[in-house]
Amino acid sequence: MSAKIFDGKAAADNLLVSIHERVKTLGIVPKVISFYKEDDPASKLYTRIKKQKAESVGIEFEDIKIYRAEDTVPEIKKFGEDKGVSGILVQHPTGEFAFTPDRWDMLVRAIPPGKDIDGLRHDSPFVPATVRAIIVALSFAKVNLKEARVAVIGATGMVGRPLVRELRERGGKIREIDETTQDVWYQTKNADVVISCVGQRNLIRGDQLREGAVVIDCGSPGGDVDFESARAVASFLTPVPGGIGPLTVVCLLENIVLAAERLANRQNPEVST
Repeated sequence: MSAKIFDGKAAADNLLVSIHERVKTLGIVPKVISFYKEDDPASKLYTRIKKQKAESVGIEFEDIKIYRAEDTVPEIKKFGEDKGVSGILVQHPTGEFAFTPDRWDMLVRAIPPGKDIDGLRHDSPFVPATVRAIIVALSFAKVNLKEARVAVIGATGMVGRPLVRELRERGGKIREIDETTQDVWYQTKNADVVISCVGQRNLIRGDQLREGAVVIDCGSPGGDVDFESARAVASFLTPVPGGIGPLTVVCLLENIVLAAERLANRQNPEVST
């Protein structure tokens, strides 16, 4: 068997066209404020990519550097009260550049739920962009969540936790796998769908997968899945790069437009929702 390789860039480009059309009919220019740590190269890169994509569809994107979390909280609150701002982002740094948990929580709590377009808060009305991208990929793979056995590796992480919640809301039967799970490879060998969002390069090999499985790789910056061995076993596989990544950026833009639409309707209550 040779897996169908998901073209995330093509899927993202198609979605980008529809987003651009929605922006043109809004009557306002959506505006997003994005905070990032300048000393983190990955945060700078991701912020630049988001800015380029946003501006390509008519979304105003302002990026602001974070020097100290304590000094950034008042800025976030200020933009939270600004009716001209549709959404607020805080780019999550990793590794040596990461915030301590209490500082990260302080930043996230400063974002109003209605402007939390990255779905960082538990009470955010927005599905996180990576989770949205995974759902899109599963639809391309024609997965019936109500029937499929789904294993999520990294289920308690920043992506995994909201992903498990969203999949369950859609009727999925989910096996959560984290660092405490003893029978990881038994679970993956018996899963119809394996989704990995750990960030550990080549964590999963083809011999740890069920024949014909749908495999979604959200590993970053390198893939969690050993691509060559997995493609010989899986029926559907998302590559890294070129799979979930480009789609995630566009799904974030979709959240921005959704936030702008809601804001426009609140400011013009006579407009039908």
